[in-house]
Formats: sequence, C-alpha cells, structure tokens
Amino acid sequence: MSNSESDALLLEATDLTQPQTLLAKLGTGKPVHRVSMPDGMPAWLVTGYREARRALSDPRLARSDQVASPELKPYLSLYNDEFFRHSMVFNDRPDHTRIKKVVSQAFTPRYMERLRPQVQAITDELVDAIAEEGGTEVLESLAVPLPNSVICDWFGVPVKDRTEFRKHCGVVTGLSVSSDENDLFEAGRWFDNYLSELIEERKNNPGEDMISAILAGQAEEATLSDIELRSNVFLMLIGSVETAVNMVANGTLALLRNPDSLRLLRDDPSRIPQAVEEMLRVDPPVVTVAYHFAKDHVTIGDVQIEPGEHVAISLAATNYDEREFADPAQFDPRRQNGHLSFSHGIHFCLGAPLARLEGEIFFTTLLRRLENIELAVPEEELTWKPSYFVHRLDRLPIRYTATNVGG
Repeated sequence: MSNSESDALLLEATDLTQPQTLLAKLGTGKPVHRVSMPDGMPAWLVTGYREARRALSDPRLARSDQVASPELKPYLSLYNDEFFRHSMVFNDRPDHTRIKKVVSQAFTPRYMERLRPQVQAITDELVDAIAEEGGTEVLESLAVPLPNSVICDWFGVPVKDRTEFRKHCGVVTGLSVSSDENDLFEAGRWFDNYLSELIEERKNNPGEDMISAILAGQAEEATLSDIELRSNVFLMLIGSVETAVNMVANGTLALLRNPDSLRLLRDDPSRIPQAVEEMLRVDPPVVTVAYHFAKDHVTIGDVQIEPGEHVAISLAATNYDEREFADPAQFDPRRQNGHLSFSHGIHFCLGAPLARLEGEIFFTTLLRRLENIELAVPEEELTWKPSYFVHRLDRLPIRYTATNVGG
C-alpha cells in the first residue's frame, strides 16, 4: 500500500519539533504512521522507540536515492548536488564504511580527552565575558560561540572566516527563514570552494589540526577522493556545531523549567553527565532523520513498507515512547536512558562524543560560576527557528548573579 494515498496526514514543521503535540496528533496506539512531511514528501513516520532502533539498523532501508520511488525524486534535490551527495550521510555500505573509517579518527575517546583543556578554556573565557553582566542572551554569547570555537580551532578554520562560516552553516542546516534551494546550493558551493582552499593549504603547510591529521592518513592510503574528503570534512564541521549549539541552549532551558533539577546538579555536579543525556532526550538537537528508502519489502511495527517508499524517523517522538520511558514528559536527571537523539546504527552521530564533552564542561562551569539563573522574559515569548530537522531557539535571554568562584 503506497504511503502517497490521500489519507496521509500532512505535518507542519512545529509538529515534528514538539513530540507531545506530534503524538497527540498521530495517536500513540501505533508506532508507524502514513504522513506527508512539511515539504509534501510522502513518508512512513516511525515514532516508536523499538521500531526506530530496528529501522535505523536495518540494511534494507538505504540512504541512496537510487532505490527511491520515482514519485519521490522531486523532493531529493540534495542528491543531485555532487558536493552533498558524497557525504556519508547519503551513502550506505560499503562506501559508508570506507568513508567513516577515515573521518571517525577525529572523534575517538583519546582525541576527546585531548580536547578537554581546550573546551574548558573556551568555556571559561565565554562565561568570564558575561559573568558580571547580570544577564545575557544564551545563543549569541554562549551556545553558538562555544562549539564554533572548539570545532574551528580543532580543524584549523581561521578566526577571520568564522562569521561567514556560521552564516552558510545556518542555511545548510535549515535554520534560514529562506527555503530557496538556490540559497542551499550557494551555501554548498561556498563550503566546497572554501574547503578546497583550506585543504590545499594544509597539504602545503600541515599543522596540529584535524584536517592535517586526516591528510596524513590519506597520504598512506588514499581512501577518499578529493570531493569525498571535502564533503565529509564539511559534514563533521557543521554536524558537530549544530548538535552542540542546540544541546547547550535547549539544555539550559530544560534546567530553567526544572529548578529542582538545577539545584540538584548544583549541589552534586557529578550528576551532570547523566543530566546531559536527559537534556538530549527531552529536547533533542536533531528532531527528524529522513531519507531512508526501502530496497525490499520491510515490516516495521504492523506496517509493511513497499520497495522504494520513504521512511523517516521522529527522534523526538521516540524519546517520548511510554513503552520505554516512564512519564516521558518529566525531566529527570537521575533517569537512566538510552535515547535516540544521536540516531542509531551505522549513521549514529559521529559528533556525539564531542557534544557530550562540551555539555559536561559547559553545564559544570555554568552552575559553578552563575547562580539565581532564570528566564529574563516570559517563556511564552520564546520562539524557534522554522526547521523540522533541528530544534533551535531564536533567543534565550537569562538573568543571574555571579558566584564568588572564579574560572
């Protein structure tokens, strides 16, 4: 049965960023639903936790558009762009395995621990700059500059280029109010050209940055083509930034909504890593994973997916599955949870270890340095970027007082 039939429920972008609203609209009686995505693309939307884990690790669901039904082609313009399509996000085994083997060296536990002093120093500098002000806007002063500085330092992106980097990153991740495809492809061209120059410069003048390390590995065994290298360095740059920006901002809002939890973490900072996992569960940085296409008949829950059909996963809704999480709307920093906010299977987010490190350091530092933290505006005045792939606040104004503890 095709999921393009007239009974498909048309979703709005806000539905996919608000799991309780989405589940109320779809109903919780089944884990897979026939929908039209906000851009009109037909899909089977998976909202059940167990079903999503199985789907995300099922090799019969491919990311390649080669197996997609012809009716889906008008929605797959990204696949027509050489720069984007060489990202491992759009590839399956064995190409995905080959690419990931090279780029995953950037996110090993050893490299993460090497980054810890740098992340702490950047966090201290950012908090120092606002501690005595009595108030700040979290996105602009903390959430955006922290991961941007960390990843750009790590990959050797010069400071003079970072404003332009941030602007084009916002277009690619769907944060721009414009949905014009030309804007998206223009941003892709900028990244392609920019990374061509940056990589060439590192070939001639290698340093201690991660691009130089990847190039050194490539010199021994040329695993990636030039465009694959550029496309996947781009993926690591924007993916690591976007995940952490939203985790910091959404996590801060979660604590402000739950002052008892904030006090618990202030009194016992050792709980913060576990609390970060709960922040990621209740308000994930990425809310939807789309573009899985059935290579064969696939049964998910009680639904048979036909070859060529599109399957999307609501990461936000899976984290609110009552079969898996007791009282899922309740923020509980003591909760032991296995959320899907970083996806699952071979496409599990490479930047997850870095995001977790940044979250642990950021919230530990924030609660040590600032107290009496509260929203500076009524919560109903908060607004969000018009994206159904990521969940990004427009602004998060807070007020506070500085503690006597220095950086």
